[in-house]
Amino acid sequence: MEYGMLPKIDQFSDNKALEIQKVQPSSKSSEVIAKDNLEEIKQSAIDKLKEVSQTNEIKNNDKSSSSKYETVLTNLNFGFNDASKDFYVKAIRGKSENQYPTQDMMRIKAYLMSHESAS
Repeated sequence: MEYGMLPKIDQFSDNKALEIQKVQPSSKSSEVIAKDNLEEIKQSAIDKLKEVSQTNEIKNNDKSSSSKYETVLTNLNFGFNDASKDFYVKAIRGKSENQYPTQDMMRIKAYLMSHESAS
């Protein structure tokens, strides 16, 4: 004759072992919904990446530097000025910013090019 908690613990462990061995029915509808949600999340992430990767044109009021494109690599900015047809480099260190060729040099070149083409 058995008494106490031991028979109940043995019965519980046997029942859990049988329950684990049985195949549990799965709900297909929840699986499909989760898959659809995953696809929507992936698509929204792709759309966000496309928005970030698209470049925007920077417009200034100054006509000689109306279309400039800059690329940032470390502390250097490389760019192209359409008015003077120049590539330029900006080096930024702390609060100082150096550029070659300078804005003045590009304005003078654009001015000379416009007078040359007008002649």
